Amino acid sequence: MDKSKSLPVVVIVCGDPGGAEAVAPVIQALQNDRLVQVRAFACREACDVWTRHNIFFESLSENLTIAQAGEKMLTPPASLLLSGTSYNNSVDLEKRFIAAAHNFGIPSLAVLDFWSNYLVRFQDSDGRLTFIPDRIAVMDQLAYNELTILGIDPNRLVITGQPAFDVLISWRLGFTLERRRENRIKLDIQETEILVLFASQPLAAVFGRSADNNPHYMGYDEFIVIKALLAGLEEIVSRHYKKITLLVRPHPRETTDWLTLLHSEHIRILVSSDMDRRDQAIAADIVTGMNSEMLVETCYIGCLTVSLQPGLRLPDALPTNRSGLSKAVYTFDEITPVIEQMLFDKTISEKMKIELKNHLLDDMAAQRVTNLVYKMMSIL
Repeated sequence: MDKSKSLPVVVIVCGDPGGAEAVAPVIQALQNDRLVQVRAFACREACDVWTRHNIFFESLSENLTIAQAGEKMLTPPASLLLSGTSYNNSVDLEKRFIAAAHNFGIPSLAVLDFWSNYLVRFQDSDGRLTFIPDRIAVMDQLAYNELTILGIDPNRLVITGQPAFDVLISWRLGFTLERRRENRIKLDIQETEILVLFASQPLAAVFGRSADNNPHYMGYDEFIVIKALLAGLEEIVSRHYKKITLLVRPHPRETTDWLTLLHSEHIRILVSSDMDRRDQAIAADIVTGMNSEMLVETCYIGCLTVSLQPGLRLPDALPTNRSGLSKAVYTFDEITPVIEQMLFDKTISEKMKIELKNHLLDDMAAQRVTNLVYKMMSIL
């Protein structure tokens, strides 16, 4: 007899890549402990993430209804629902499972993976918090405070850390000159060449291109920012006569057609996600982007990081900008001088490197979420 089939069932569901990355180490911990039976469901980019992590899952249709989600949770009956959270304007699969869990009295736990768009992850089309789970695992005290201010019951919130960041300690320890050299060779970057990495995001597809169409529009999008960055790099080349390559890493939810059309007379442009994003960051002289979670990761592994958010009209969601681990740029006029300083002013870059090195990391978030799962199931 297979003893695992007699264990209580945890149904796990994710749709977006950020949530899938955060939940992946929790799934692995649950499977290693063998105290529960895991049934994992995914759609969209979550499928790619879990495939990469060698996690077995059932792929779901984006059109799955709440009733169908309930059927998945009752065959066999689930003792707990564990989910990521999404904000993609249409396919919030996790919400349907949370609704089904509420309908059948099944406890629910969602893992938050980033410091933005908190409420829309749990709201219905009328803005009501219809899809609030019983517990929300949050990254830190900042997220806890911000959710509480927004009206989320603090009794539902548990500070666990971000499980996807647990591996970053090993990445920071492995950030050596030799590894940097090897990664640059793989990218065909010469030792004397400057490599600027840009972490792109499909902001226009999610937030639109003006506040008239979407109140969550931030004041900029990927098209505006990369054009401004490219113009700044061209200006820097004209002053320093250094060869510069701009490596653009597309977001998993981003189409790459427009990126391949980027052109510059003086800057070499590469568009690639073939290498691990953290290896690309280690190879780079500076990491740039907008408010991607990748910028938090690159700070934590010790990379010089600049967040380009010119024209920002909403609160800055990037926690490393608030703490000073990354450099925030909020106007177009600042882009060129800030990038230039980070690349050529050793006093500024070395000071930031020391601050990055002194930032304390923790690698127990996945275990805390796992323990919370057991607590909610009365296993611990």
